[in-house]
Amino acid sequence: MAAMALVITEKGYGKLVSPDEFREQKRGGGGVTGYKVTEDSGPVVAVIRVETGKGERVLIYTANGRAILTPVDDIAVRSRSAGGVKLINLQEGDKVVGAAF
Repeated sequence: MAAMALVITEKGYGKLVSPDEFREQKRGGGGVTGYKVTEDSGPVVAVIRVETGKGERVLIYTANGRAILTPVDDIAVRSRSAGGVKLINLQEGDKVVGAAF
């Protein structure tokens, strides 16, 4: 069991990232990249702290009212600068608006 950051984008991509990959920032710091945003992935819409290895699930919902419940353990673990994997297939004109744990 490990705490991870679940990052989900507007176009249905996501990944798990270890918090150890993020360095601490001091006041005035510029931040660190948490997701390689592209035109295909869209902007990040949710970052959620989750526990792996516990059988937990995440609810991903869209602007058109669709929702899926996905096991956290089935989501790929990637580096903070890498792109994600497809978590939900979207219909034309739909987008992910949020997620709940």
